[in-house]
Amino acid sequence: MTNLQDVIDAWNDIARAEERYRETLRAAIEDGVPQVKIAAAIDRTREMLRRDAMTDEQREAFKRAEAERLRNRRAGRTRN
Repeated sequence: MTNLQDVIDAWNDIARAEERYRETLRAAIEDGVPQVKIAAAIDRTREMLRRDAMTDEQREAFKRAEAERLRNRRAGRTRN
């Protein structure tokens, strides 16, 4: 019988797997594995790979910049 702890454990497994993927991806890119080959092998775009390879700090900075860009874009539309 499955219980709440099984769900929590599975959720935590996802987080660990994502972090391992991101670390492995960064290492592969640093070691010269072509992004185009990685993208084709796992069916992701190169832009997705670039975002996936970002550190947590880089991801936060990117999210803030993206949110600011969207705010500016919306503000520009309301003025027209």
